[in-house]
Amino acid sequence: MLLRRGESVRLPTAEVRLEFGRGTGPGIPRADMCALLLAGGAPRGAGDLVDADVPEHASGAVTHARSTAEDGTVVDTLVIGLASLERAITTVLVVIRAEGGPLGRIPGLRLHALPAGAHQEAVRLDCGGVTGGRMLVVGECYRDAAGERWRLRAVALAAPLLPAKPRHAPPPPRVVLPAAGTCAGPGLLRIAFEAAEDHGGTGVDLCALFELADGRTGVVQPLGGAAGALRLPPYVRLDGDRLAVNLDHAERFRRILVFLALRGPGRTFADVRGTVTVRPEHGHAQDFGLEPPDGCDSTACALLLLTREGDDALRVRREARYLAVREGVSPQRTVDYAYGWGLAWTPATS
Repeated sequence: MLLRRGESVRLPTAEVRLEFGRGTGPGIPRADMCALLLAGGAPRGAGDLVDADVPEHASGAVTHARSTAEDGTVVDTLVIGLASLERAITTVLVVIRAEGGPLGRIPGLRLHALPAGAHQEAVRLDCGGVTGGRMLVVGECYRDAAGERWRLRAVALAAPLLPAKPRHAPPPPRVVLPAAGTCAGPGLLRIAFEAAEDHGGTGVDLCALFELADGRTGVVQPLGGAAGALRLPPYVRLDGDRLAVNLDHAERFRRILVFLALRGPGRTFADVRGTVTVRPEHGHAQDFGLEPPDGCDSTACALLLLTREGDDALRVRREARYLAVREGVSPQRTVDYAYGWGLAWTPATS
């Protein structure tokens, strides 16, 4: 069943699953689906946004998951427990967002609503005619006038989630890599450390200190589950042994320091060799090798420093700096002292 703009259908079940699929590939903008819960026509705060970075609402009524098919197609799934939603929630907006280009450049946009019932027909929401823009309300689940039943309506309108920009908005800040001096933004800047074979790859944590333009500071690291987020502050995300910085929000950064910290007693960088890979979404890769000096007894190594400069560009400077660690001081705190971040550190567990 195809649901066109303005048309609605009753949702007789207690749960509905929405699946958003799209094509991916080189030069194709990234896209994702999220849910925004509204109370009285507006979200109550950032906690009412559910997406890949925050995959579950505090109430447990809305969850997000992502999978990749064998053909490379990416599918986002939202499960909305209609019967579990708070009474204050009257509408759940279903939004698709693009990064790195407009939605119209993404092939194969499709959204299906699958009510949880064997005899209920799947509904396809019309995504046709999308040509520009990076954020679109595709549909909405809303309570009927009596407030007892839920309906699903196709919307296909620009999402009112962000303040309107000035007509002649200034261009986004540039991000410049060293050496080649190429522009790296917008998009994701991906950073990883790949240890050389038989050269101490285990127990090497990739971390980042961040300072945002509004003064907020913190750390992204494996310890304590501080993985960060890409579409919410700090716009830095750690996924396993790979770090991503969302340069679409470059104007929100003051500085970011990417570093390595060693875990385990008696370990030093004297036994660690490898390559730091720096892969901007736009621009040339700027990889470099780590070759610690003989007898290096450091457990902390600063890799890259991103800083705001006078021309409002965010520049990435190669560091590869091994820091002297005092006895009883963690590698993370050592990096903080060396670069003057001023965080309050407490012991963390993995």
